[in-house]
Amino acid sequence: MISAAPGKRSYRMEARAKTAEQTVDRILDAAFSLFRSRPFQEVTLRAIAGASGVTLQTVLRRFGSKEQLFMEAAQRQMEIIFNARRVSPPANIATVIATIVASYEEMGDLNWSGVSQEGHFPLIKDLFDKARAGHRHWIENCFADVIGPVKGGERERRVYLLFAATDFYMWKLFRRDLGMSRASTTARMTDLVNALARDFRRGNEEVLVRHGGGRG
Repeated sequence: MISAAPGKRSYRMEARAKTAEQTVDRILDAAFSLFRSRPFQEVTLRAIAGASGVTLQTVLRRFGSKEQLFMEAAQRQMEIIFNARRVSPPANIATVIATIVASYEEMGDLNWSGVSQEGHFPLIKDLFDKARAGHRHWIENCFADVIGPVKGGERERRVYLLFAATDFYMWKLFRRDLGMSRASTTARMTDLVNALARDFRRGNEEVLVRHGGGRG
């Protein structure tokens, strides 16, 4: 028997790996689409398999459970979301807020659907806990100059205030509950952060005055 040449074997292995990767991508895309449009308990692995054009056994062999598939699909999407929110420094407050509002326009309603379920499903709560940690990290990076050179409790206070002003709950309040336009929502959230920035600057100046007085 004549075996396949090494080059041909390598090509076939690469082709199989690429096909497997494309299959996983289709499953993750289908899963995210279904989890986005239905409550968690109503989504089945059979429905995901059908939407992605594979067998149920293929889904089970790769992911093992609906919970594991949910976590991988959600983690993949979270990475896409936070990558899209990156703002190259230096960026002004208006640019940062326009970026986060653009993200909420795409994902805000899904966030609300997820938050409404996190009390019933621990894995959804874990996901949103990670998202909140990611949002805090985003705030500390994008608003480093706004937060200023403070530490301890004062730093925590400023971060939490910025968190509230830029959280998707604020977007939902303006955009959905009050029926504001995207432009008005962006403007009002920008107003909130600008007001905080002014308050923080006053606090910085008061600290400098106190320290200056102490040296005198």
